[in-house]
Amino acid sequence: MRMKFRHSGFIDHLLKIIAILLLIPIGLTGYLYYLLHSTELGLIDSQRQAMEKAMTYLDDNLHGTYDEIIKNVGAGDIPQRDQAKALNKILQPIIMEAKRKYPNLDIGYYWKDYDVILDGNNIHLRENFSTRRKNNFDDALSNKSIVFQVFGGISENGQLEAYQPIIRDDKIIGAIWASSDFVTISQKIDNMKQVVYTIISVGFFLTIFGTFSLIRKFAGSVNEIKNNLNTISNDPTFIIPRAPGELGEITDAINQMYNKLIDVQNYNQEILTSIDDGIITVNKEQKIVSANVAACQMLGFGKDPLGQSMHDVFREDSPFKECLYNTLFQNKPVKDIQVTYKDLADNPRHLLISTSLMVNVRQDLGGALLHFRDITELIHLREDKNRQERFASLGKIIAGVAHEIRSPLTSITGYMQFWNQGHMPTQKSLNIINREMTRLSNITEELLQFARPSRATLLPYEINSLVNRLVQFFGDAHGDKVELVTSLEEELPLVMIDQNQIEKVLWNIMYNAFQSIEGKGKLETTTFYDKTKNMVGISIKDNGCGMTEGNLSKIFEPFFTTKMKGTGLGLAIAREILESHKGEYEVESKVNVGTVIKVFLPIAERGEINGESTCY
Repeated sequence: MRMKFRHSGFIDHLLKIIAILLLIPIGLTGYLYYLLHSTELGLIDSQRQAMEKAMTYLDDNLHGTYDEIIKNVGAGDIPQRDQAKALNKILQPIIMEAKRKYPNLDIGYYWKDYDVILDGNNIHLRENFSTRRKNNFDDALSNKSIVFQVFGGISENGQLEAYQPIIRDDKIIGAIWASSDFVTISQKIDNMKQVVYTIISVGFFLTIFGTFSLIRKFAGSVNEIKNNLNTISNDPTFIIPRAPGELGEITDAINQMYNKLIDVQNYNQEILTSIDDGIITVNKEQKIVSANVAACQMLGFGKDPLGQSMHDVFREDSPFKECLYNTLFQNKPVKDIQVTYKDLADNPRHLLISTSLMVNVRQDLGGALLHFRDITELIHLREDKNRQERFASLGKIIAGVAHEIRSPLTSITGYMQFWNQGHMPTQKSLNIINREMTRLSNITEELLQFARPSRATLLPYEINSLVNRLVQFFGDAHGDKVELVTSLEEELPLVMIDQNQIEKVLWNIMYNAFQSIEGKGKLETTTFYDKTKNMVGISIKDNGCGMTEGNLSKIFEPFFTTKMKGTGLGLAIAREILESHKGEYEVESKVNVGTVIKVFLPIAERGEINGESTCY
């Protein structure tokens, strides 16, 4: 990507100058540190070379061995200590000359046989010396090479020592030693450090002063922009003056962004004003942030609710407070909950409310939103429609009742008229009269059960146990005519049912499935758990004649039947029972293939499992 800069702005200048001001002392510090370190090493190396030259001088001026020198002066028969003193005195001129040529060095000889140090001074003839120096002499003699040893650092006034073996006729007779402290080197290093530290301090001072001046100028511009932002928050018509350099681009971007925010706010306000649904938002402190016109009108706010606590705005019996509180603090939003709310005229209004959390782009909680819609008119229209549907259903029921009762009444009336003509009733005619009377009784019983279903007492129950028992009873009655297959899912949750009523529903469905099978067929019963519905399901599948789509939509209507005999109330009663259980059903069928009816029952909650029952 190629980037082109038309001009170098204030920020660029500031960054460049600060970078230069920082790099100069940093680079200078690094260079001076390197120079100081190199000087320190150079001084040590120079001292080392001087020590090598001094030891070479002593070696060159030592003519012969120690024993030969002692014999030459006629001191071979005196005690060892006196021999050492005589030898020390003989070597004194050589040692003094070496010290003169190489000042700041402490040098001398070492006589291996007598284990004594000779430095030209008999007053403190060094017969006994430190173990450290003894070990260094041994290292030099055993390795036949110069040994250098550093003790302490330059800043600690340490010491540099050197040991060189003396070899005569391929035989080591002793060694030459030299030592020097770091006092002189330390003084030179300290002088250089003072100069270096002075230069670094001046450089850093200039850097800090220059950087502070630039930052102060930059901070002044930023502070001016901050003050202008406070102004624009109170005065939407205010425009921030353009600042120099890149800060000017920032102020232009702020003005442009603020204008867009104002346009979006006005646009949203127009939308909220024009819609008929009520919308209210609250923040985390439970204070109302916004409320559109429809919300104020529906809830009858006498004054502007913005900034007020929702506990002060909503009435005590208002369902909105609880919904908003649960959404905001328990993360339990609601969706399309129907509530009744009385308006200012104390008229009940039906509202459909929903709540949701409001989060920003960083997923931080900002508050909660309440959306509600007045569905009072819709409820009234639905009630009118239900009333009309009930009248239409009543007409169908009356027609069905008339049709079902007319046939047995016709038979009974015919025989009664026949007997009134003087004929005696026969056993056959009496049996027919009894059968028709039983039929009328059954019709009346089913009609009463449909019109007034028995009260359901719901208790936790294991559905597999009920299905097993029902299939066994059905097999005892019809097992020779149909193959019964059962597949029960294990560990199903308990369902909340009235055992007798659900048993009647399932028996009715199984018997209808059995009647649809011609010849030897198969009847499959399956239980399962539906995660989507959070309900337990029972599936009853047959391979009977099946149903057309037209008949499929009518099978649960009263008095609808495709059988020669039957009232058509069995499945209608089953639907009433399922609705009282808050259950559901699904039907799939294909002609000449078979039918599948699925019944879904609600699972028992924890409190219900502990023994609580529910009546409907």
